[in-house]
Formats: sequence, C-alpha cells, structure tokens
Amino acid sequence: MILSMYSIDITVFLYKKRGRIVGVCDPLRLSEGYGMQRPGRWLAVVGFFLWLIWKFSFSIEWLEFSIGFSLFVLVPLLLEEAVKDSRENRADHWLWQCLVCLLPFSISGVLSLSMPSGWEAAAWGLIWFIYTLSVAVGGVWRFRLRQGARVEELSIDAGFLYLAFAGLFLFFSRLPVKNFGSFSPREWIVLALFFHGVVFLLAVITGFFGRYRKEMAVKPKKQVDRPYRFLVITVLVSPVIGFFSLLYGTEAIILSVVIFSFLLVWMCLWWFWLSVEFKPWVQTALILTSFMGFSIVGSALWKGLSIGRLSSVGMLATIPPYGFFSALLFSWLIVFAWRGVNKPRRILPESD
Repeated sequence: MILSMYSIDITVFLYKKRGRIVGVCDPLRLSEGYGMQRPGRWLAVVGFFLWLIWKFSFSIEWLEFSIGFSLFVLVPLLLEEAVKDSRENRADHWLWQCLVCLLPFSISGVLSLSMPSGWEAAAWGLIWFIYTLSVAVGGVWRFRLRQGARVEELSIDAGFLYLAFAGLFLFFSRLPVKNFGSFSPREWIVLALFFHGVVFLLAVITGFFGRYRKEMAVKPKKQVDRPYRFLVITVLVSPVIGFFSLLYGTEAIILSVVIFSFLLVWMCLWWFWLSVEFKPWVQTALILTSFMGFSIVGSALWKGLSIGRLSSVGMLATIPPYGFFSALLFSWLIVFAWRGVNKPRRILPESD
C-alpha cells in the first residue's frame, strides 16, 4: 500500500490485498490513521530542528535567523490551523496541498538567506516567493468562494496575501543591486522580517481570534462585534501605512509607529482580559504574550527616543533583539495560545 502525501492530483487510490483490488481509499481519511492528520505540527517540529542546524552550519545574522523561524515553524502551524479541513472546498484543498509541500520551499528560502546578495541567492528567493504567491492564490480563492462574507476569514485571507508580499521583499533583498527601488538590500530584508514575522502572523491570528469571538457572540447570526471589526481594519491597514511611511519622511514613520504600537497594546490588553476564559495553559500563554507585546513596544519607543528621535534609525536600531525575540517568544506564544482555543468556522455564508 502506497500513500503519497505530496500528490496534488491524486485524490483517491486503490489498494490491493493478495493481488486483488479490495477497495478505494480516500488518502485524507487514511492519513488520519497514520498520524498525518496534523501535518503542520510535524513540519514545524522538523523545521525547528532544521532551523537550529541551519544556525550552527552557516554564519547567520539574527535578522535572517528570525525570518528562518517564520519559514520553518510559524508558516506551517498557521496554515494548518487556518485550513483545518481540506475537504470543505477546493480553495482549502489547494492550501492543504501547499501545506504538505512546504518543506522544500522553506529550505530554498533559508538557502537564499544563507548567501550574500547575488543571482544565485535571488534564484532561491524566487522559489520561496513563488510558493508564497501560491498561498496568496488560495487566500483569494477562499475570498471569492465566500463572496467576501465573514470578516474573521477575510483577515486570514489578507494574511495569506501579506505572506506573498513578504516573499517578494525577501526576493528583492537577494538581488545583486545596491538600491532596488527606494530601499537598500538591508532595508528590504527588514521589510521581509516585518511581513513574515509580524504582518502575516497578526492578520492570521486576528482571524483565529474572530472565530472565537463569533462563537461567544449572543447575536442571532453570531456576527462578530464592532470592536473586533475595527481591530481587523486596523490590522489590515497598519502594514500599508507602515510601508508607505518609509517613503515620506520622519513624520510619516512616527505616525506608523504610533498606530502599530496602539494596535499591539490594544490587542495584548484585550487578550489579557479574556485570558481568564481559557484553560490554564492557554491562559498562561496569552498572559506571557501580553507582557511580551508590552515589552516590545516599550523597547522600540525607548531605543528610538534614546538616539534623539523616533525615526527609521530608531526602528532599525531595535531590529536584532526585536526580530529575534518576536520570532522566538512573542510569535510562538501567540500561535501556541490560539491553536489551543476552540474556534469553529462558520459554515453558512453571513455578511459582516
């Protein structure tokens, strides 16, 4: 009996017993009996050890090391939790196939980060960008199937789109060009970290939070509440403001820093307040996440002000500790907590 979890086209297969065909199996159902019902979890475990081996085998700076954590650990965990069941529709089946095929593409991404900028590094980075683009296609597909309904799922779909931008920025940072567009290779890699480890993460996690909120709602249609919808708008708009602020000087950067800090503090306070509703280990993870969020915002503001102004220089000064601790602690704790919360998806189309 042969089972290929990496096949895209084969959805059923025949198995034989003593030379006779005795049945037809659904590989998704059969895989559940072989411990592959949650491939994202196993990919993340394998990816974590590959991530450590990568650090010891190459001379990797903290910035690239943090991006590697997203590629190896965060992306499979978030993709798996977002899709949950590949049999619901064709878009989810597409994303599930993207999930089970993830590891070779993650390796190509970290190989790109292991090299100095050049055509070879750009080629490996292009492979990762193509993968993130296919995930974004799945997000757009999901959005079209729902006809724009369900604001919490919209947040997840937007996270998939932002992941494609993260892959694009990583590819730009690997090009052998001193200044591509308006940014240097180092600035592109900073943007790649921001979109891999923060923007993609927060958009998808906000969607998970919305699944929980609609389940707890008392409205007849179980619609999510207005504060949550405002949170989604802020989460989705903040990265756009942050990106374009880099093109318009210090005042715009200060505005984007203030907006993002407000977003992070508000989200952490909200989760801290709700943490009493969850089981102890989820509660502990959310409380630690909240403290980490406050410390990240405080550190960024303090370092920015300590050098005389809250500007792009101040933001870049915080990147090594910010990127590493965000990826290793803050990001992981968020994923750990919200994967442990019961948050079923809405089946009937509803408008928010």
